Amino acid sequence: MYRLRIFLKPYGKKLDRGVLGRRLHGYILKAIQNTDPVLSQMIHDRKERQIFSAHLLIENDELHIQSPSKAFIQCMQQHFLVQEQIDLIDWKGVVQEVQLISYSDEEVMQRFATKFTLHFISPTTFYQSGNYYPLPDPTLLFLSALKITHTGNIDFPYSMIRTIKINYASFKTVVVDFEKFQAIGFLGKMTLNTNKLPLEDQKWLWKLACYGSIMGFGYKTAWGMGQVKLIPHDKAILRTPNASEKSQGVVGNP
Repeated sequence: MYRLRIFLKPYGKKLDRGVLGRRLHGYILKAIQNTDPVLSQMIHDRKERQIFSAHLLIENDELHIQSPSKAFIQCMQQHFLVQEQIDLIDWKGVVQEVQLISYSDEEVMQRFATKFTLHFISPTTFYQSGNYYPLPDPTLLFLSALKITHTGNIDFPYSMIRTIKINYASFKTVVVDFEKFQAIGFLGKMTLNTNKLPLEDQKWLWKLACYGSIMGFGYKTAWGMGQVKLIPHDKAILRTPNASEKSQGVVGNP
């Protein structure tokens, strides 16, 4: 799993996050098309979950782009080598620095925790049978995370998920305006505890929680929805590596 952490100098009008997210999605697709037409066609034809997610952190002047695909990340790196401006019409940003952060299974498991909080920092929702489902159902969360690295038919352990304890939950409903349509999502926190499960199941769920928090959960993660910070309670808190650590493969806070 990879993340590009892009530091920006922004200028222009302040826009709704939905509008920014939709335009950013289009900008990234155009960048891929211009840099690697073959990869662009593959993304266009893809039937499974989107191959990337993106989140513009206006308050921090940062853009995060995540993907399990090394080819996609390399393509975006090449784009930013020749194009230093991100143009979203009313809002623009000049790229100041691009950092690459990688996450391996081994690094993720070094921070293994059985109790952790998912802090939903951008509106999150699921889309089922033509309707939005703006609730943090653990089954939908972990199924969404599993689709990051698995395709096709998935043998999902529904009975295991029902044994997870929810120690805390606090949410509010929000509406995201994408101009042409609106999505209903939620913000808030939920603390999960897997300590009653067998150790191997605990590790598997931890890995899903980590990769889900990196890529995002649910619907429209490539448009900025579903972004999450993962906070472990019985191990050191995950954090984003600084510039001197990133080359050493330190696991970051999604």
